[in-house]
Amino acid sequence: MSCLKPHTEQIAAELAQRHRFSMEAVQHMIRAVDAGWGGMAAFDHPEFSGSGQWMQGGMILLSGPFNYSLRARIDTLCSEIAAIHKADGPLTDDSPQAGAPAWPEYLGTPNVSGSQDDLHYAWFADQRRLALRRRGQLQVFDTGEHRISGVAQQQSHGHGNIQFTSQYGPIALASLTPVDDTATKTGEGIIGSPSSPKRRASDDILAAIEHLGELRERGLLTEDEFNAKKTELLSRL
Repeated sequence: MSCLKPHTEQIAAELAQRHRFSMEAVQHMIRAVDAGWGGMAAFDHPEFSGSGQWMQGGMILLSGPFNYSLRARIDTLCSEIAAIHKADGPLTDDSPQAGAPAWPEYLGTPNVSGSQDDLHYAWFADQRRLALRRRGQLQVFDTGEHRISGVAQQQSHGHGNIQFTSQYGPIALASLTPVDDTATKTGEGIIGSPSSPKRRASDDILAAIEHLGELRERGLLTEDEFNAKKTELLSRL
């Protein structure tokens, strides 16, 4: 778990008092918004009705979709945290821990990193790359429009069953395109081949619309929310 920076503790205390959430809940949300680089948050806390997602612009997915009062409070809290993040920069300290893997220098500094079992991962926003390392083997994937915030679940030890969390919900690793752009820059062995960036982006957008349709069918999105997000995504094609 990432640690809050010293000045962030005071910020969390002020937010907890102002928004009537516990200190622990606010600290949890600060970490979630920070992991989403100030634009989204994937959270799981009882005070927020369990698991859910917030995306900048007012789109919120909650386990209790009809708790409109809670939705409004969460949106206000996350929006304020995002504004602080934009003004002050990262609110958590993700200094590399002992034993953490080194990532290719050309990717830069990861915006999100972590591990699960023997798998280490890092997501690089500017490069739109997700890097995985297991047993010394490196793989890099093009994440397209997805903003990775963490691992959603891992059902087995095979890479194909890993799911990551993005602003569109869980995204299966198997649906991402492996790339070999590190092969010419680092000399490391990579499994995969590049494909058309435009085609990848189109496929990502269509997959996101399908996922939003499923959320609407489950009652987690209203018709207006679905249509607004669908229109926004289609405008990118």
